[in-house]
Amino acid sequence: MKKTTKATIAAVAAGALLIGGAGTVARWQAVQNVDAGTVSTGHLTLDTTTAPGEWTDISAGSPGTPFDPATDELVPGDTVSFDQIVTINAEGKNIKGELVAGTTGAVPAALTDQVQIALDLDEEAAGLTNNDGILSFEGEGTYELPVNITVTFVEGTEASTPDTTMDVDIDLTELTLTLNQVR
Repeated sequence: MKKTTKATIAAVAAGALLIGGAGTVARWQAVQNVDAGTVSTGHLTLDTTTAPGEWTDISAGSPGTPFDPATDELVPGDTVSFDQIVTINAEGKNIKGELVAGTTGAVPAALTDQVQIALDLDEEAAGLTNNDGILSFEGEGTYELPVNITVTFVEGTEASTPDTTMDVDIDLTELTLTLNQVR
């Protein structure tokens, strides 16, 4: 290829670059940091180990008697109650939480239609407001919340409870409490 042809190709390429890059000509620009401070995230924690819980038989005919899951057994019609204080630490503006009981793994398939587990929260716990299961906190800090979990072995009619429900373990160590942040 001739030198003239090479020079022409180079000039055309350079012109194309200049035309294509015409919008990239430098202009004035100034950059400054904004001194807006630091924003931090909060937290929502749950501790069930601050105080041991206590089991009570609240079945008709024996309300308020102690219940020991290691030695006592449920029969249809029984209701037992577990009371414990849980500690919640809430940090964050407008933070709200929902406390739910998890029973997956606790109630075996043979008892799913016969055993009911329910969670009740103390409506008068200091600094907390319970609105349909959603906890609001009066401010940031630590809260003690009494919770009550009831386990009911539903009483059926005569001979309506299947034999497969006899001698079955309900693994209460599998009960969980989950505190979900909802705001």
